[in-house]
Formats: sequence, C-alpha cells, structure tokens
Amino acid sequence: MCPYYLKQRGDNSLKNILSIVIRILLTAAMLFFLFKWIKIEEIAKVLHLVRLNYLIVAFALFISLYFLCFIRWYLLLKGIDIRVPWRKLIISSFGGVFFNLFLPSTIGGDFVRIMDLTTHLKRTKEIAASVFVDRLSGFAALAFIALLAMLYGYSYIDKSGIFIPIIILFSSLSVIIIILFTKNIFSRLKNLIPGKKIRTKIENLHSEIFYFRTKPKALLTALLISFTVQVIGIMSNYYIFLALGINVKLIYLFIFVPLVGAVAMIPVSIGGLGIRDMGSAFFFAKIGITKDVAVASSLLNFFFIAAISSFCGLIYVFALYNRWLQRR
Repeated sequence: MCPYYLKQRGDNSLKNILSIVIRILLTAAMLFFLFKWIKIEEIAKVLHLVRLNYLIVAFALFISLYFLCFIRWYLLLKGIDIRVPWRKLIISSFGGVFFNLFLPSTIGGDFVRIMDLTTHLKRTKEIAASVFVDRLSGFAALAFIALLAMLYGYSYIDKSGIFIPIIILFSSLSVIIIILFTKNIFSRLKNLIPGKKIRTKIENLHSEIFYFRTKPKALLTALLISFTVQVIGIMSNYYIFLALGINVKLIYLFIFVPLVGAVAMIPVSIGGLGIRDMGSAFFFAKIGITKDVAVASSLLNFFFIAAISSFCGLIYVFALYNRWLQRR
C-alpha cells in the first residue's frame, strides 16, 4: 500500500504543478494579446495620472470585503454548530485567499480552506458544505444584483445583447440551487455520476448542504452579507474609476462589475488576470469607456487582489512554519 500511496501523491503533485504551469502560460498568452490589442504605453499614461486619494479609498473598501467574507464563513460554521477558534479560522481563510491566486478560480482556495480547517476539526463533510454554501451565497448575490440592475437600468444601455450574459448567469444560479436544495431532482441526477466512490462522496456532501435548509437564519445572514460584499466591491470599482478621472454612473457599475466578476471566475488564468481585463474592456466599451481606461481599472483591481493575497500568504506560511515547529 505504501508504494501505491506514494505513487498517488506523486501523480497528484505532478497534476497540480502541470495545472499551474498551464495557467501561467495561458495568462502570459492572454496578456500578450491584450497588450498587442491595447498598447501598454496607453495604459501607462492612464495609470500615471491616477489620483491617490480616490485609490486609497478604493483599497480600503476592498480590504473590508475580506473581513466581511470571513464573518460570513464564521457565521455559517456557527449555524451548523461548528465552533472554531478565531485564530485557526483566520489562518485557514488567509490560506484560501492566497491560493486563490494560483489554483483554479476561487475554487482552489476553497479546497485549501477545507483541507486546512479539517486538520483541526475532523468534520470534513460539514466544513466542505459550509465553504460551498459560503461561495454559493456570494454567487447568488452577484447574479441577483446584475439582474436587478439590468431591469432597472436597461434603458441606459442601447445594447440588447447585454441581457444575454445576465440571463445565463441567473439561469445557472437557479439550476444550481434547484439541484442542491431539491432531493428528488438530485436523486435522479446522481445516477449519472460515474464511479460508486465518487457518487457516495457527492451524496454525502449534498446531504450536508441540504441540511442548511433547516438553518434559514444562517442562510439569510450569509446572503445579506454577500449582498453587502457585492455592493462594496462595486463602490471600490467606482472609486478606482474616479482615481482614473472617470465619473461613471453607478447603475452601469451595478450591471457590468458582476459580469466581469463572473468572467474572472473562469479557471484559465492566474487570479483572473488577462480574462478579467478583456472582460472589462468588452463590457465598459458599451458605455463609451475607452479600452485603455477599462484595462487600467482592471489592472488596479488585480493589484489590490495580489497585494492582499501576498500579505495573507506571508501570514499563512508563517503559521505553517509554527505548526511544523510545534510538531517537532
């Protein structure tokens, strides 16, 4: 068993390394085409005129998002009677934030959160369900805000095609919620899952997620926090545009920022770099914002993510080192 186990670990490590290498190459390719499409000198000119006072406000708002996301996960765990010391929960959250940069989309960081917290509490299924519901509440708020903003501000945009991605986003959310919180539909679909072992694991996870139906207070609180997170994120983008000298109507940001965020979730690049920038250029062009300004705002957004992720990474590595010393 030992050689087989070592072989499995080696195969998984090789797959992870290969996945990161592919993601780096895809990110480099997208940035190459992006800067070929938009001259880097033009973006540099826009960034050179940035107003620091507005940028500091945007960064402060951006930091508060992470604090709210931490509170949301804490309350979801508390809702299913999982008591975790604050220090351990903070370290697990920091690990998730850091690895979101390198692993697939935000899902990779979620796996790190689950694995890290499971080392302290042997309740893997419940922790995984809390992380999944935590992520789902954020996605739900994103889709609802985009839909409501579109219905309210449809007359502001002379582009009927913008309605299609919002419908896709909202429809995807509806399908996921129906499958997760309806036992009959899941019972029919689970037979399509190949492999008995995988099917059993997914069934166990589904039962833990389904259990949240009995915790409406925890779900509602998570959803309200998620709406607050999305609104603050939009306001952070608003101040980034102000820092670049562009005064954008808030209704446009309520429509486009969630769409750009959804595009950035596609797991093909490092931290959404490249794909987020092209998404920003595409959507904001519909309201007359030039490509260089849209991409500059997106790059500043990524700079915020990278700065906070790097700080979280340092704390997480230091915590892992302390754990190693204690075990020694």
